[in-house]
Amino acid sequence: MKRFLLESTLFSVAIIASVYFVFLQADGKSDPFYSRTTTPKQASLILGTSKAAQGLMPEVLNPYLETDIYNFSFTVAHSPFGPAYLSAIEKKLKPETKDGVFIITVDPWSISSDGKDPNNEAEFGESKSFMGIAKSFSSKPNISYLLNSYDDNYIKILLNFSLMEVHNDGWLEVFPPMDSASVKNRITENILEQKVKLESYQFSQTRFEYLKKTIETLKKCGKVYLVRLPVYTEIAEIEDELIPDFNSKIKDLANAEELPYLNLMNSDTKFTFTDGIHLYKDSAKDVSAGVGRWISKE
Repeated sequence: MKRFLLESTLFSVAIIASVYFVFLQADGKSDPFYSRTTTPKQASLILGTSKAAQGLMPEVLNPYLETDIYNFSFTVAHSPFGPAYLSAIEKKLKPETKDGVFIITVDPWSISSDGKDPNNEAEFGESKSFMGIAKSFSSKPNISYLLNSYDDNYIKILLNFSLMEVHNDGWLEVFPPMDSASVKNRITENILEQKVKLESYQFSQTRFEYLKKTIETLKKCGKVYLVRLPVYTEIAEIEDELIPDFNSKIKDLANAEELPYLNLMNSDTKFTFTDGIHLYKDSAKDVSAGVGRWISKE
């Protein structure tokens, strides 16, 4: 019996050690989110959805800001404005930050909801994801995330191959085929998908109030800037249909909070998109430099 218990214990320890070893290998190629839950707390942040995750590059912005900024943006499903994202931001912030720089990107989807009642926080789906349940966004390895929120097989961590990579500064780089046919197909798919989403999504006053709360929280920690990133023309038309007065809402909010607001929506022809929504990395560099220059003059 003692031998059985000893062997069982050793076997269990070996399994735990093996799993822990695998967890230690997890990095920016493991999935699009994990590494942002493992990096240290930050004093300056880029916030928003996947548009910002792929479209704003800290490496390009830092010289203009004269500080290091971290990209803490996720997706419209995980980081629309709401209680979960605000809580995650507070967990990621360095304590007692006073001179930070915060770039908050905004678009109609980030202040909309697809529940029966768009203002009912209980129906906000991101609260049930890692965004709402993670206790830490600066633990390495983040065992809670890997056990509860990692969707792939753990073998992918060891294979370390992916068509995307989250860099150490939080920027998400993707590697899609960029031939004209592939890009056109992805744009067409996204246009169709967003038209379908229009049928269920509505403006959420509650999410808009959380955008305001996020701004007011970060104003205590430094300077806040609002930015609307460009998208493909037909995608922009869908966003305008979702919230026709979006730009006036943001302008009024920016004025009320005494914040600068940069709207890049009319500059889509200058840039290359991977799918009509997300900037390709060459254009992300250009946009990041433009945002950096704008901030440096404010």
